[in-house]
Amino acid sequence: LRKKEKGETTSLEDYIIYKKTHLLYDWVEGKKSVKTIEEEYGLYRGCIYRLGEGFSWLTDSLSAIAESVGWEEKINKDLNKIRMLSDRLIEGVQEEGVNLALLYMPGLSRYHIGRLMGAGYGEENTLRDASEVELGKLLPRRLVLRIQKRMKEENNRQKMAKEKWIVQDENCEPAILPSPLKTTSITSASHNLKPVSASSPSKTENCKPTFVTILEIDRRHPDRIIFEGKEVKLTPLAFSLLYLLAQNPKEVLIYDYLIDTIWKESEDATYTQVTFHLSKIRRAVLKTICHNKRNRKKIKEIFKVISRRGIMLNLAEDKLKIS
Repeated sequence: LRKKEKGETTSLEDYIIYKKTHLLYDWVEGKKSVKTIEEEYGLYRGCIYRLGEGFSWLTDSLSAIAESVGWEEKINKDLNKIRMLSDRLIEGVQEEGVNLALLYMPGLSRYHIGRLMGAGYGEENTLRDASEVELGKLLPRRLVLRIQKRMKEENNRQKMAKEKWIVQDENCEPAILPSPLKTTSITSASHNLKPVSASSPSKTENCKPTFVTILEIDRRHPDRIIFEGKEVKLTPLAFSLLYLLAQNPKEVLIYDYLIDTIWKESEDATYTQVTFHLSKIRRAVLKTICHNKRNRKKIKEIFKVISRRGIMLNLAEDKLKIS
């Protein structure tokens, strides 16, 4: 616009940059339908999705660089904005709609997410409390039934997990700790106490959760996995990638094999798509189990990139459950 005011000519390169910027803005704002964006920019929806995915990959790279230079401790707010933008570029929704988009509910489009947000259903918890009649005013019946089924499954899963923790807590007996005062033979005898070393682990310390099965994958639910007992939401492509890795644990799958298997219908697929979706898996898991330095190192080692070769799921078979 500044060049136009001065009577200058815009180069083709600058023009393309401006058009991409406008397109991505319309995409993440979520106000225009995909069809409208297609007509305005002369692109098919597949190109729009790939463009958003490509810039999301760049945003993830920026996020990784920011983490490496200490943004997480210094300016965590800005780092979270970058992470949020990455999700928005993939899903094409406003910030308030990301939580709904990350449910990966089949049929839950940008349009439907917009309607739910407008009616005050911006979180998964609000959908749990919504009745079939209320949702029926906003969404098609088949989608309402799908949402209610998912919410029921999630409630049952949380209930089972809670009962599991209660049983585990009941099995943990409190340890009798020694008095901080100097114990004499007289006081020990009178209270029938045995000397306990302050460095000895108590029974409660031994009751920290240990996970025999670290990763659970169910083909009937291609939108989620269970990692260390917690549900992790994944995109269908990320799930497909992880499922393939889980079938070949401890083996390096080369990029060409992964591309030919998962992206066999796409002629433009490259190794960057593989690493992009692997980074989405890592991020989703970290977001669920706690995003800290220790967990980042652990997750990086489990979902492992082998330089110039491929990737692998670095877990033993007895740590996996596939159904």
